[in-house]
Amino acid sequence: MKTQNSTAVVIAAGGLGTRVAGWSTFMPKEFRPVEGRPGIVHVLQEAEAGGARRAVVVHHPYYAGLASWSAQVFGPGGTARYQQLAQQSGSQQSSGLHVDFIAQRGPYADVTSALNGSSHLRTGDICLVFSDNVDPAHRALAELVDATDPTYPAVLTSPFDITRASTHGVVVCTGTGPVRTMAALVEKPDFTSAARLVADHGVDRLRLLQGRMRITSPLLHHLAATARHARRAEPKVSLGLASYARNHRVQVVTSTVPMVDLGVPDPERAAAS
Repeated sequence: MKTQNSTAVVIAAGGLGTRVAGWSTFMPKEFRPVEGRPGIVHVLQEAEAGGARRAVVVHHPYYAGLASWSAQVFGPGGTARYQQLAQQSGSQQSSGLHVDFIAQRGPYADVTSALNGSSHLRTGDICLVFSDNVDPAHRALAELVDATDPTYPAVLTSPFDITRASTHGVVVCTGTGPVRTMAALVEKPDFTSAARLVADHGVDRLRLLQGRMRITSPLLHHLAATARHARRAEPKVSLGLASYARNHRVQVVTSTVPMVDLGVPDPERAAAS
């Protein structure tokens, strides 16, 4: 693995979990268990496996109380404090990842999370991770970082599946090989529109956008401009990426790592391969 130790990660957790509002009123969806641990724990472990030394979780202000508690749990010595209070003994595994929690400032949007997190970390070169997409194997971010040139933005995608297109951004690629170039991005097309994309481009040139991307300073500036001009519309990273890719290179990495969507109601919840 050739992960870059300078990777700074912004974890977008600014939503209120409206798809699972029956229980997300009381707890952020990021704390929903996956394989026995809260999803956010997997996301942080994935960030560290991807070479990060600093991460910031941008959360909705509604969850400020839980975020304060989380900062203690995930901060240095958190496990040892718990073991002492619980009168338990055990070894503390040291982590090289420094984590901050900040409340999102501005209109709810993933662009806002990216801008807030970048400002907090004081760098325009970040990896953006969507907290409700969990990789229990902790490999997805490392795959993205290892495969791409840090000079250019990059997105993680999965192979195209027309039955899932309506819940994902669909990326149209050019080139061949493991790292391709984004030609266009269509946000959550309905089945008819997705079928038209297949007819126009072929399945091999289509991918489904996943919740991991590398953002460079030029792209971040473009996203900030997109947000300023969005007015009443929600400024989305995917739409900013689509407009940026018209004139700039955006790398596309295809991964088959299964992801778990924490925002899916229980009867529908499943890992998406």
